[in-house]
Amino acid sequence: MLKILLSLLLLAAPWSAYEASALSVDFAGDTYSADSQAVPAPAADKSIFPVLFPFFNGSDTRAQKKKWTVMVFVNGKNDLESAGLLNLNMMEMVGSGKDINIVAELGRMKGQLSDDTADGDWTGSRRIYVKKDADMEKIKSPVVMTTEKVDMGDYKRAVDFVKWAKKNYPAQKYLLILWDHGSGWMDPRMDPKPAGQKGISFDDETGNYIRTREIGAIVKEAGGVDVLAFDACLMEMGEVLSEVKGNASVMVGSEETIPGVGYPYHVFLAALVKEPGMGAEKLGGVMVEAYKMFYEVAVKRGAQLSAVRVAKAAELETRLKAVAAAAKEVNDTAALKAARAGVMRFDMIGETSDPQKQISFYGDLYNYLELLEGAMTATGPAAEDLKAKSAALRAFIAKDLVIRNNYFDKDRTGRDFKDTHGISVYLPPVIDKIDQAKLEGIFENKYQDFEFSKATGWHDFVTYLYGVK
Repeated sequence: MLKILLSLLLLAAPWSAYEASALSVDFAGDTYSADSQAVPAPAADKSIFPVLFPFFNGSDTRAQKKKWTVMVFVNGKNDLESAGLLNLNMMEMVGSGKDINIVAELGRMKGQLSDDTADGDWTGSRRIYVKKDADMEKIKSPVVMTTEKVDMGDYKRAVDFVKWAKKNYPAQKYLLILWDHGSGWMDPRMDPKPAGQKGISFDDETGNYIRTREIGAIVKEAGGVDVLAFDACLMEMGEVLSEVKGNASVMVGSEETIPGVGYPYHVFLAALVKEPGMGAEKLGGVMVEAYKMFYEVAVKRGAQLSAVRVAKAAELETRLKAVAAAAKEVNDTAALKAARAGVMRFDMIGETSDPQKQISFYGDLYNYLELLEGAMTATGPAAEDLKAKSAALRAFIAKDLVIRNNYFDKDRTGRDFKDTHGISVYLPPVIDKIDQAKLEGIFENKYQDFEFSKATGWHDFVTYLYGVK
């Protein structure tokens, strides 16, 4: 499988190099390596760190702040391990430079790969300073820290990684990418573990994973980042956005599933190296455009990605709360049913169990509002007020919240991705016979406890929608 993916990538490499140059968008068991020649030394500080690890010492060789440090937390302790190795090799196509640090933590476990890999079957985790390398079958960048046993599903490990990267490879701006399976805001109950269940940064060895609220804790406890991106399925949701507000400037992710190949690291990193002075919003836009081009030209598979302004989360909450209240007051049941039936939904259940996405309970917010307005038959001041508030919210999503939304082709049901607009939310399934309590019984944590629900009253609105028959 890995060799097939590598062959695909190599075939795409000449295109990638050209597009990267042209890309433009307007708008405690840790062991350290002493490869001081290969890896910039950490910046000076007042900690005891240089005393304990003197090979990082020496004021004459300490790194100065670069413009960006890219941090990628790669949890390969599951069936995506081969994709993690691939993505590290893609990063090595570009490598760190005079203005950019690229660091990654890669976690692995026994039994995921055969001997058909040049990187061997080591386990635990390795923190890697990514350097440019042309060998697409082997990761040759220096390992600067190893851990024999690690829980990549523990959010505190991700916090430690970000703090470590900031301390050792300081920069003016930081991009953090959380890499693995993703299931949006849903924290699944894991006792007993449902077959095939997954979460964000799911560790098959420990059975642990990073919960939705812990995503917010990562960026908060690590001191914030400029761009938070998810190379994981279904994470571009209002519920996730509300958890990270105040601790990031831009959030990048997909409303839909992300193919195993993941992000085109070699494309957007090449663009960043070429223009290291770009700000967070422009980098978010570049990541979106690079993703769309990669899946259109090299992979030829439908895909969607968006970048949103985290600072606009509070306004989204306020506007959505007002629309939900107005919709309940008008109670245009026909329009509510039409919007529920027709909204663009995302592939969170899987083709076998949900071939037409009628069980999926994630839907595009803009598209839902658009359909609601178009189907309304109610008249009078309250109905006009609902239409006005809904249209204003859609305009806000398009012009203020979403920096960049782009897509290629259609989803697996044939639905055109043009119906995506950059942010999704919890909506009842199309099938109205699905019991709300039974559905929400698979959640580990109550939806009402999320910041998004507390700020918008969205759970109350969703409960109201379940009752519209």
